[in-house]
Parts: sequence; C-alpha cells; structure tokens
Amino acid sequence: MSANDYSNSTFAGRCARFGTKCNSLLMKHQDRAVIERMVDEQVELLGGNKELYYWIDSNMMNGVFDPFFIREHRAIFFWRESFFRKHFPINSWFTVDFETQDEFDPEDDFVQAATIAYQITRHF
Repeated sequence: MSANDYSNSTFAGRCARFGTKCNSLLMKHQDRAVIERMVDEQVELLGGNKELYYWIDSNMMNGVFDPFFIREHRAIFFWRESFFRKHFPINSWFTVDFETQDEFDPEDDFVQAATIAYQITRHF
C-alpha cells in the first residue's frame, strides 16, 4: 500500500499529505545552482566522471548494486549520508510506518539507519 492509499483522517494519511505539500513547496523554490554544486561535489568523488555519477545515482534510485563499483557506491552513499545528517538533524524530520500507522521514534538508531539509507538512495 502506498502513501496515496490512505485517507487524510489517518495519522499516516495526514503525514503523507503534509510531506507531499512540503515537497511541492520546496521543489518550486529550489536553487538549481546549489543543486548543481551538490552534484559536482559527488562527481568529484568519482574522479570527475559525470556519466559514472549518473549511472551510480540511477542504480541507487532503482535499488541496484554493482559490486564492481563498490568504492563508487560507497563514496556517494557516505557523502549523501553526511549531507543528510548535517542538514536534517535528529528531530527535524519524521517518518511513518504506513502498514501499522505508527510514527517511528526518530531517536531509534535502527529507524534512523533505515530511513536515512532509503532517502539518500531512493529520493536524493
């Protein structure tokens, strides 16, 4: 079941609606120059190879891991994790378990690891 399947009266539904509205607002006001600098920093980790960066990024978004490029995947993953933790400290974000309708405890180490890993690979 996806976030769109929940009514707005459930906790998960309200969270999904809030998250979607926030994302739309942020996307309207994004600074393309800042985003390009972020991409450039990651490209530099790969020796300046932009094509390799886009391939690794696509792999991450699609849940594909190529063991021949483990160093490259690792470099991008840890750069993004550092970025996420710097710009989204504990208690500045939340997530919801859409199956149980429970809010995760953001101070739970497992929840942080799972959520951050998912966000920086699938939605970065």
